Amino acid sequence: MDKVKVTISIDDAHVEQIDQVTQQLKGAGLEVEQTLSTLGIVTGSVETEKMSALSKVAGVESVEADKSYQLAPPDSDVQ
Repeated sequence: MDKVKVTISIDDAHVEQIDQVTQQLKGAGLEVEQTLSTLGIVTGSVETEKMSALSKVAGVESVEADKSYQLAPPDSDVQ
């Protein structure tokens, strides 16, 4: 099963309860990497098929998959 890294924004009404929201996210399958309480953001990874369950957790404003980019090495012919 493939995992995807995600960034989750907590809505303003639930920022004070971010610890409880984080526990619910764990119950929905999130492996929490970081909780940024003052910003209302939780980061982590989740199995691809469980990603939609995260957005159904009360207090979650948005769930975004992280994007990664690979640049060619500086000495590469392709720049």
